[in-house]
Amino acid sequence: MFFVWGMGVVRFKSSIGVQLTVTLSIVLLIFAVVFAVFTTRHVQQFGDSFSEQTVSTLRHRVEVNLADRINIRALYFDHLFQGIADNSARLAEKAGHVLFDTSRDSTPCPVIPPLAPLSSNVHVGSFDSTVMVVRLLDAGTPLDPAARDRLACLYPYLDMMGQASSSASAAYVATTDGFIEYYSNTVVKKHFSNLTMPILQECAWFAGAAPEENPSQSTVWTPIYADSLGGGLVVTASTPIVSEEGAFKGVAGIDMSLDGLFEEILHEEGVMVGVDGMFWFLLDMNGVPIVFPEDKLEDFGLRGTGDKGTPRGLLESSDPRLRRYAHGLLSLDKGDVRIELGGSALLISHHVLPSTGWVLGVVVPDDALLSGLEQTLLTYRQATRRMGWEIVVGAIVFIALGLGLFYYALKERLVRPLRMLANQARRVSEGDLEIKTVALSGGDEMAHLAGSFDQMIASLKEGRDFQERTTDYLETMVRSRTRDVEEKAEELHTALTELTTIFSNSMVGIMLLKGGRYLWKANDRLAQLLGYDSPEEMEGLSMQALHLSEERWKRFGTLHYEALVHGERTHIDYQMKRRDGSSVWCTLSGKAVDSSTPPDLNKGVLWMVDDITERKASEQAIRDSEERFREMAELLPCIVCEVDVAFRVTYVNSLGMKTFGLHSEDFDTPGIALKVLHPEDRQRMTGRMEIVMDGGEVEPTEFRMVRGDGTEMTALLHSTPIVKNNAVVGIRASVTDVTEYRAMQGALLKQRKLDLISSLTSGIAHDFNNMLAVMLGRVELALLSLDEKSPARVHLVTMEATLERARDLMDRLITLSTRGEGVERSVSLQDVLHRCVANAGGEAQRVALDISETVPEVTVDAMQMAKAIEYVLNNAREAYDGEGDVWVTCTSHAKGSRRHPDLSEKPFVEVAVRDEGRGIGEEHLHHILDPYYTTKERSSQKGMGLGLAVTHAVVTRHGGTLAVDSRKGRGTTVSIYLPVGSHGRKAGRL
Repeated sequence: MFFVWGMGVVRFKSSIGVQLTVTLSIVLLIFAVVFAVFTTRHVQQFGDSFSEQTVSTLRHRVEVNLADRINIRALYFDHLFQGIADNSARLAEKAGHVLFDTSRDSTPCPVIPPLAPLSSNVHVGSFDSTVMVVRLLDAGTPLDPAARDRLACLYPYLDMMGQASSSASAAYVATTDGFIEYYSNTVVKKHFSNLTMPILQECAWFAGAAPEENPSQSTVWTPIYADSLGGGLVVTASTPIVSEEGAFKGVAGIDMSLDGLFEEILHEEGVMVGVDGMFWFLLDMNGVPIVFPEDKLEDFGLRGTGDKGTPRGLLESSDPRLRRYAHGLLSLDKGDVRIELGGSALLISHHVLPSTGWVLGVVVPDDALLSGLEQTLLTYRQATRRMGWEIVVGAIVFIALGLGLFYYALKERLVRPLRMLANQARRVSEGDLEIKTVALSGGDEMAHLAGSFDQMIASLKEGRDFQERTTDYLETMVRSRTRDVEEKAEELHTALTELTTIFSNSMVGIMLLKGGRYLWKANDRLAQLLGYDSPEEMEGLSMQALHLSEERWKRFGTLHYEALVHGERTHIDYQMKRRDGSSVWCTLSGKAVDSSTPPDLNKGVLWMVDDITERKASEQAIRDSEERFREMAELLPCIVCEVDVAFRVTYVNSLGMKTFGLHSEDFDTPGIALKVLHPEDRQRMTGRMEIVMDGGEVEPTEFRMVRGDGTEMTALLHSTPIVKNNAVVGIRASVTDVTEYRAMQGALLKQRKLDLISSLTSGIAHDFNNMLAVMLGRVELALLSLDEKSPARVHLVTMEATLERARDLMDRLITLSTRGEGVERSVSLQDVLHRCVANAGGEAQRVALDISETVPEVTVDAMQMAKAIEYVLNNAREAYDGEGDVWVTCTSHAKGSRRHPDLSEKPFVEVAVRDEGRGIGEEHLHHILDPYYTTKERSSQKGMGLGLAVTHAVVTRHGGTLAVDSRKGRGTTVSIYLPVGSHGRKAGRL
């Protein structure tokens, strides 16, 4: 390569050729070195990576194969255990049906052979059959004879279940009544001789299935234990036997011998052929070894204390790494892990048996798996290094050939044409523009360069001619432009003079800030507004001097600086500081002078300042006026509100919000103002509101409205339109609650009617009562004068009874007409109640009386109160179509009780008469206290509608009140409330 480089320098004899040759040689040399290093390194890395990937793939395949083998063996053993557990459950279910299901059809069973005594507590059957029956005498109550006779029906199932469980050593049924059926019958009798019921119940297979340990009554596996009957280590699948009522009756169990299982696991063939050091293990659910090679216990830290101590569990291993692995092993169903133990890596894979919770696993030395791969890795590395050097040698040969071709092309296509162009350029620089280059063949860059050189010479010729023409034109244009500039300068001067005049005489303050926050220019109005003698006095002031405090100045900058930086116009109302320290309200409107985005604030910020002191005073006066009228609206005893054309609430005083349960967030809901109206009055109210919004006038009107608690109220509405800009934008209204007023008005009208009736009735009743007295006297005299057997006595007796009823009617009328008269208190209320209930028949007529012991003594007018209560009792008894119960209760209420609001200021007594009869309809409930109002057939026997009216008059005369609560079909309760310690009005004559 250096020889070729030397030949190029001698033959080209050109500085550019030498430079290109040397530069290219150095570049290619560096490229060759870098390529060699890069290639060998990456080829070697590829080989190492490929070999490591191969090892990793083989390792993964080994792990997958190992996991598959574990899964297959785990499924095999789990299927074995699950089959025994299922058979145990079937045996228990069959025993429950055969022995304890009383609804079972009677099926003939083989006869049980007689049981022979084995000991004082144990009787056994024959040992010749496959199933042996044992009876424990200390079990208490013997098995039901019918159930005992069916014990033989279980023989086939014991035989079948025992044979179906291939690994089972025995199948048996033990009841709480002391009967045991055992299969297969291979146990000698002496093993049963000392058996008692407590010993049986303490056995692991019986106690584990009992309700105390097994509340779910499912099949359970016992821990490993030594079989005292058959010998060896076993586990038992125990299932409780329950009756059809769910009572625990015994246990069905199937034993599984573990000796064969241990042998099968310890002699399990390896997962891979030729792998030394691999072994299998089996752990219980607590990690304690069940099957584990004796020679491996020491390596795994599981050797117990003593020479033949019980092995420790993995959770108690002396190696902390195995303890950590044990926690994961017992919490996962399956998995594998690598552990460094004794200087070698071990691969441990495990799988949990779901049926028992035991863990089956295998341990494989890691170095034994991959011992044959070391030579493969060495071969891979040698092959990759040899491949790298072969690539480097080929690259060097390729570069040498390419360099020779490059030198040839460089001489023919670059150096020679450049020498020709250099000679022509020298002649052009001397002023010779008539030459032409020799045309080069081809269409490469050098040929284009030669053509461009000829075009450049032609352009230089044209440029020289154009320069001469342009010089004359420019001289003419300069003279014309000079005249235009002078005219524009004159116009600019005139505009500047006009702007200066406007600036100085503006009625709005103007200031220009430059250099950040300093005032550069101000007009006369701004100086006058802020109390300065002249604008010049303000020039150079810091903007901080125009703020009332430094804090307000900083807050002003924080709030409005961002808007100026983004080129936005800022318009605010702000208090500025005058020269004397006072404040003045101004409107500030500012914008950056620079029109670029973002603007440069150092070029200036122009502010327009206007005095708004008078406007602020007017606004404050308006706010004060609004606040004054708002407070007046809050003080008014009526609801004041405003709504817009969409019936949204724009204002309502606190009384309205409290009355209708409104919240401020509800105001924006369209139609919210109509929802407080009664549904039947909404259409009428909507029509009147539309009239108001159209500019019409409406008279104050009453409407029904619904309060926030759901009760109705009668309201008087005054309304007027809200007009803005000659358009109606809403309605202003006042709402007055006239519910109580209308109720009082109705009560007053009713009272006036009653007084008028009373005045008329009182006169008639007194006169008629006098005539009845004469007639009764004549009838009594006639009865005294007639013989006892005279036929006329029957008619006179009937007349006497009729006159008595007429006198009673007159007494009612007199009592009703003298509602303003007093009462004569002579007896206690309790005595009156006892007498009235007794007259009504008492409990014999299903009238019950209950007087609370806390009721104080209240004296009443005996005759009037007795009549009042008797009227109520008669109504209660007549409320039933047939017979029914009537309850009379008397209770006391302390002062402040809410039982009756009108009497809450003092203690009072309540007498309640309750029935469960027909009840009173709502349409009649408001008229029941009206005289002569009745829903019964009007006659002398059924009533004239005076009972409750007279009762109400008597109670009122005693200073109390009367209340009636009734629902149609649900009965009626009449409550009489009498104040305690009040003597009512003074007694007067009737």
